[in-house]
This record gives sequence, C-alpha cells and structure tokens, in this order.
Amino acid sequence: MAVFRILEATARPGAIGRLAELLVHQEQQVVAGARGIVFVQSLRSGDSVLAVSSWRTAEDLQRYLDQPVTGAFYRALPELLMGLPSVRTFEVISPDGAGGDGWGSA
Repeated sequence: MAVFRILEATARPGAIGRLAELLVHQEQQVVAGARGIVFVQSLRSGDSVLAVSSWRTAEDLQRYLDQPVTGAFYRALPELLMGLPSVRTFEVISPDGAGGDGWGSA
C-alpha cells in the first residue's frame, strides 16, 4: 500500500535559509534516489516548511528511514527549528483496497 510522509516545521529566527538548504539537499541527494520513491517536494511559506514524500510501500519508506544519512538529517533539524517538527505518515485510501501509488485522475 502506498504511503505519504509529511514533515511540517517552523524555522528558528534567521534559520530559514539553512533549513531550506538542508531540505533541498536531502530531497535531491537522498530521497530522489531512494528505492520506492514516487514523489518528493519541499514547500515554504514564510518561516514554515512542509516536506512531502510518497512511497510505493511502507517498507520502502522504512528502508529510507533506516539509512544513516536519514538519521543524520533528522539529527540536524533541532538546531534549525522552533520546537519539534510534526512528522506523520498516511496510507493511501483506495476504494477497492488495492493500494496503488497514491495518484489517480481527478
């Protein structure tokens, strides 16, 4: 079953540039090449950021999370953030229970 991972956070004053660089680096150098990735995008509004990724399976996401480079990414976040980030994982709802990659026509 396809899953989406959503990270939402607010940068400390003066840290949005470094946070944006960290997110883009992780997105382009690590996530984009990970097995099972369907979609990844980082978004910004003022000092708030949202990072969204879609994975073919929960196992693909877990394999990404288990990488040392991913652990290093999450350990680098606290000094750049106001408080803790909200990180949630959602399973794609499918009418027939078949799953899929999470993308359908409107």
